[in-house]
Amino acid sequence: MNKMIKVGILGTGFGRNHAELYKKINGFDVVSIFGRNTEKLKNISNELSIKTTSDINEIIENKDIDLIDICLPTEIHAKWAIEGLKNNKHIFCETPLTYKTEEAEEIKNISLKYGKYVFVNMFLKYSTPHFTALKYTKEGNLGKLINIRTYNSTSPRWGDLGLQKNIETFHIHNMDFVCEITGCPKSVLASGLENNRKSIITTTFNINDIHVVLESNSNMPNCCPFSIGFELVFTNGSIWYDAKYGEYTKEEFIIFKNNTKTEILKLDKKDEYEEVLKEILNCINNNMKSEMLDIESALNTVKLKNMIITAI
Repeated sequence: MNKMIKVGILGTGFGRNHAELYKKINGFDVVSIFGRNTEKLKNISNELSIKTTSDINEIIENKDIDLIDICLPTEIHAKWAIEGLKNNKHIFCETPLTYKTEEAEEIKNISLKYGKYVFVNMFLKYSTPHFTALKYTKEGNLGKLINIRTYNSTSPRWGDLGLQKNIETFHIHNMDFVCEITGCPKSVLASGLENNRKSIITTTFNINDIHVVLESNSNMPNCCPFSIGFELVFTNGSIWYDAKYGEYTKEEFIIFKNNTKTEILKLDKKDEYEEVLKEILNCINNNMKSEMLDIESALNTVKLKNMIITAI
C-alpha cells in the first residue's frame, strides 16, 4: 500500500493553487504552507484548512515532510531546493528551475548525493495536445521527424515580457517541449526585437537532422487572444495544433498521415497540472525518476535559455 506523501509548500501565490490541486488527488497531504503575507496566510488557513507559517525553516526542517513544493521567486529557487535536499526532502519546483546553469548543476549533484528526486513543473508537456504529439513522435507512427515549429503569442497582459523576461518565462515553455523531443543543441541562432517591455523572439537550431523553429511574441494588441501551437513534420505525415484563448476561443488538433487528414475536434483533455502531480506521486511511491519532469530535462532547458540570451 502506498504511503501518504506529506507536502510542505513555499509560497502563497502559485502555492495556493498547488495546495488546491493536492487536495483533489488521493495520496497527498499538505502539512503546511510558508509565506510572508499575513492576510494571505490567514485566508489559506481559513479557506483550505491548512496550517500556515511565516518561518520557512518550520517546513525545511520538518522530518514528517516528504516533498517540498517551491513556488518562490526564481532567484531563490536554488537556495531553498538545496536546503530541502540537505534535509532529505524530494523537491518539486516551479519552472524555470533557476536562471543559472551552475545552480541547476549544483541542485542536480546534491540531489544525487542525498538520493532525492527533483521534479520541475514543466507542465506544458502534460497538456493533452503536447502529450499526444510526444506520444506519436516517440512511437514513430508517422515516420522520422524532420522539423518542428512552435509558437505562442500574447498581449502584454502578463506584465513585463521584454526580451529577457520573454525568454525566461514565456519562450521557455516552447523550449521544454522541444528539448523533450530533440535533446539540447550545442548552438542556436536567435533574433529578438523589444519595445516598451514587449518583444518578439525567434530561435532556430538543427539537432539530429531535425530543424527547429521556436517563436514567442508578447507584442500583440490587447484585443488579440492568447495563442499557442506547434507543427511537427515527419517523413509520412504531420501533426498540427493551434489554439486561441480569451473572448475568441478555438482549438484544432490535426494529424496528416499518408495523404489522409484526421481532425480531432475534441481531445480527451486532462488538467496538465493535475497530471504533473499524479506523475510525482507515482514516481515517489515507486522510487523512480520522471521521464519528463526530472532535473535533467530542466537542466537542458536552462542551458538552451542561456544559449538564446547569448545569441541575441
